[in-house]
Amino acid sequence: MAALGAAALLLGATVPAAGSPASAVARTTDIEAEAMRTAPTRDADDSLRLWYEKPVANWENDALVQGNGTTGLMAFGNPGKERLHVNEKTLWRGGPAPGRDYIGGNRKVGVTPQQLETYRRALDDKSRYVFGLPATGPTGANAQLTGLMFGDGVGMGQYQDFGDISLDFAASGITDATATGYTRDLDLNTAVSTVRFQHNGIRYTREYFVSYPDQVAVVRLSADNPGALSFTTSTSAAAGLTTTATADAKAKRITLAGTVDDNQLQAEMQLRLDNRGGKVTSTDGRSLTVTGAHEVTLAYSTGTNYANRYPAYRGENPHAKVTARVDAATKLGYRKLLARHLTDYRELFDRVRFDVGGSKPTIPTDELMRAYRAGKYDLAVDELAYQFGRYLSIAGSRKGDLPTNLVGMWMIGDAGRFWGADYHFNVNVQMNYWPAMTTNLAETQVPFNEYVTSLVVPGRLTAERSAAVKTENFASTPVGSGDGFLINTQVNPFGHTAPIGSQEYGWNIGGSSWALQNVYDYYEFTGDRTFLKETAYPLLKEMAAFWNRYLWWSDYQQRLTVAPGVSAEHGPTAVGTTYDQQLVWELYRMAIEASETLGVDADLRATWREKQAQLDPVIIGEQGQVKEWYEETTLGRAQAGDLPEEPIWNFGAGGSANQGSVHRHTSQLVGLFPGTLITRDTKEWMDAAIVSLKQRSLYGTGWSKAMKINMYARTGLADDTYSMVRAMLAGNTNGLLDNLLDSHPPFQIDGNFGLTAGMTEMLLQSQAGYTQFLPALPSAWKDGSVDGLVARGNFVVGMDWAGGKATELRVTSRAGGTFVGSYAGLSRATVRDASGAVVAASKDGADRISFPTTKGGSYTITWR
Repeated sequence: MAALGAAALLLGATVPAAGSPASAVARTTDIEAEAMRTAPTRDADDSLRLWYEKPVANWENDALVQGNGTTGLMAFGNPGKERLHVNEKTLWRGGPAPGRDYIGGNRKVGVTPQQLETYRRALDDKSRYVFGLPATGPTGANAQLTGLMFGDGVGMGQYQDFGDISLDFAASGITDATATGYTRDLDLNTAVSTVRFQHNGIRYTREYFVSYPDQVAVVRLSADNPGALSFTTSTSAAAGLTTTATADAKAKRITLAGTVDDNQLQAEMQLRLDNRGGKVTSTDGRSLTVTGAHEVTLAYSTGTNYANRYPAYRGENPHAKVTARVDAATKLGYRKLLARHLTDYRELFDRVRFDVGGSKPTIPTDELMRAYRAGKYDLAVDELAYQFGRYLSIAGSRKGDLPTNLVGMWMIGDAGRFWGADYHFNVNVQMNYWPAMTTNLAETQVPFNEYVTSLVVPGRLTAERSAAVKTENFASTPVGSGDGFLINTQVNPFGHTAPIGSQEYGWNIGGSSWALQNVYDYYEFTGDRTFLKETAYPLLKEMAAFWNRYLWWSDYQQRLTVAPGVSAEHGPTAVGTTYDQQLVWELYRMAIEASETLGVDADLRATWREKQAQLDPVIIGEQGQVKEWYEETTLGRAQAGDLPEEPIWNFGAGGSANQGSVHRHTSQLVGLFPGTLITRDTKEWMDAAIVSLKQRSLYGTGWSKAMKINMYARTGLADDTYSMVRAMLAGNTNGLLDNLLDSHPPFQIDGNFGLTAGMTEMLLQSQAGYTQFLPALPSAWKDGSVDGLVARGNFVVGMDWAGGKATELRVTSRAGGTFVGSYAGLSRATVRDASGAVVAASKDGADRISFPTTKGGSYTITWR
């Protein structure tokens, strides 16, 4: 149906908008017919439509976000005075600035190897304190960590709001109170949002989309009565910017240009109008007034002179490129802009079909969400939320720009309320990219891969200053030839990689190693050996070199450890936290596998295997749980040496932010997800992981629930996993808001991506060396069908099931090679190729088969 809708749109046909009061309005004039001929259509099945019967009141809860990876749009939808909020991905405070001594937030004088050794020995000494040192005081563990190894945070900065475009329709007599038949929506099938209402018998339509091919946001205003559009448009900048707005009525252009107060980064937004009928004037040189138009198209674009090049992080003034974009867009016109947008967007979005039994909602989305929270568990919410995560991936992350941050790029006001809206590398930015590969959106991960690579040089300086591991000539040594780079928790686009803030959240020595799991996944899912050779492996090799030097033998624990370490974002400074140990184990795994694939560095591979074998990354406690700290006995308690057992200090830090009695982070299980260490094939460890998950409970903030969904899915406990899904869908300010954005609170976008990733993990997994079909299918999804999911090895998978049992499995091999699949009773199934010929499959027990594939070949597995 999506394809039919696109074809109808491109052919100029009109499909009535089902479920909308405005859809019943008759078209009575030639002007309206022409306007509707090129208006966005909706599919006959518009179940992937978010719609509301009132404008935005609270942007976090109500706004519908749109973007192209660079420019963001939030339309408030007020009939009388429309507010279009503008964001720009590269608009930031912080980094290099006149008069600022900026070195990535790092210490000016680094910790010495001798200081590090003394500190480690103190932490490992259990003669007086369970964790080696007291918790507080100038000689305590935390104070020593921050005093010896933390940076000063100079130039960290934060994401910067841009501003607003206002469309004031007072001249048309339109007010919010006099508008009737109002609807506001976002169609996930098209990424086009609309506002429809009537005023004085005239039907007004506003359409919004943000084009990646043409790098502009587009707004089309139309009415079904000639000359009914009269309005004034103006711009305003957010606090933190010094700008000037100029309007040129002849060119029908408004330019808002200036600088960020903090760092003098140059920023510009340009808006151009294209009107049919009426005239355009300017009385003040800052705004444009449209009088008596039939239809108006607005195109705006944004830019800065930011460039991701160390150490200046500056490029060209954005004026020329922004001008070229809006001029080219105006020349193309609305219909061509829309067609190009749809071709680009749908090529990505339409790759995955996700049907778990939902039906088209018949009530507005805010009512749908309130009903869900009240216990009416409509499966349409599952499907909307799943595809909304994919939509956000496309809208927020495209090649040529920075990755998504804590708010994606959509924010109004001071970023301080959103933890600076920065790149948090202790789960959040990684979570933003968890669904990219599995839901067939590999292109959207490219900005993340490029960003991580850009942090190597500044991260080397952090490794030297905070961990005493130095790369000579750190700025010029090729990637892969250095001794490692560190990416701690709070990171900006200007190479701020230093640890700052409090010890439990600021120290994140495993951040770069964790990020490389996403990078390596890009290879594993695509099979791109050039990427592996030129990008992924050099990064892995360099981080393996870091761990070779940094790992420390603990006499007390009798293993190689990461010291000092923390378990994000609570608990004591310690030796060998499970979080750190598992991240290092996974880093060595990836480096070993990559070197074998490429046939290089056999000598280094042997060293990596030796180091990996001494990490002992999963230790089981007295309650059968995966211990978070080596000294942990039972949940929240610890003991060491001859000392008595005591409560773990700083356990559960954050209090009410956890939404429960235990912490929102589940860091000791990163080896379960997103790692590969704990699988169903390691039963003892899996059983312990399940105990730990149950200890952590269903509670948590939005993103925390998303993290647990992914972890639970790996256990195969389908209905327990789905309980977490429901808890998140119904979570409101601790889950999904009325506009489906995730809330911590406040709004924090990572949970949306984590939710989509987790729902995918319930249906398909491939981390254990083979593909698992429907590994955690809940009873609520007893009948369904999916297509377009991706397994490692670049296999595209589709599945049908009924009554909770698979009826047909489909595999398309993009790269060739042997496919290995697992499902209950799979050895009794028959494999056929696209021609219907039977393909010989090897059986490995009752539930696993393997068969050869050809590049581009499609295969069907059935039991009939």
